[in-house]
Amino acid sequence: MAKNIVNKTQNEKLFVADVRQKVTFSIIESYKNIRTNVLSLMAKKNAKIIAISSPNASEGKSTTALNLAITLSQLGKKVLIIDADTHKPSLHRKLKIDNQIGLLELLLGKATLSEAAHAHNDFLDIITCNTSTPNPSEILGSEKFDELMQEFKENYDCIILDTPPVNPVADTLVIAQKIDLLILVVRASTTTYDAFKKTLKALKVLDLGVDGVIINGADPRPKSYYKSKYSYYKSSKYYY
Repeated sequence: MAKNIVNKTQNEKLFVADVRQKVTFSIIESYKNIRTNVLSLMAKKNAKIIAISSPNASEGKSTTALNLAITLSQLGKKVLIIDADTHKPSLHRKLKIDNQIGLLELLLGKATLSEAAHAHNDFLDIITCNTSTPNPSEILGSEKFDELMQEFKENYDCIILDTPPVNPVADTLVIAQKIDLLILVVRASTTTYDAFKKTLKALKVLDLGVDGVIINGADPRPKSYYKSKYSYYKSSKYYY
């Protein structure tokens, strides 16, 4: 289905935003914990389409979405991750792949799925995005978007949408009405209570809720516990 088939063993490792950062045991285990919780939510709600967002920018949603997709594909599940952030797409930069043909071209009928999808490994496909449209909310809210999601559901076990932050733009509020699960990423010591509250309020207006929150950069146990036993658990992500 996807183009640019690549060697699986080279593309099953987790992604880190800072090339100087190592993928430690704690990071791997944290994403496995996230995966377990997400799979439980999917089973309970018979869900396939998951939107990953955040209150504001620079809170780690894209990296989290990508690594969740990778860990799900490691179970042999057929996974599709879509960059749905038409304002500031980033998956193509993280993975160093082309974004000239992607989500918008599919929605506008200018490309087919086989032309737009990149294979990251044997079980994970990626659809990138560019910023070529002046009216993304209207396109994302179209019937074509619904038809596309239905097509994806027939071909994949899980579809992950990396959506824009909720507070700056309306796109995620549009998408959230069309998906099965919405998960927010917040960053410890960065995301403010007011920003998080604003996001929840915006969702509530549309009678929408949040199915889970991933706290990025948080230590889930007391520091003294790390120092005495598990110092390698520092700098992890944690899911509630």
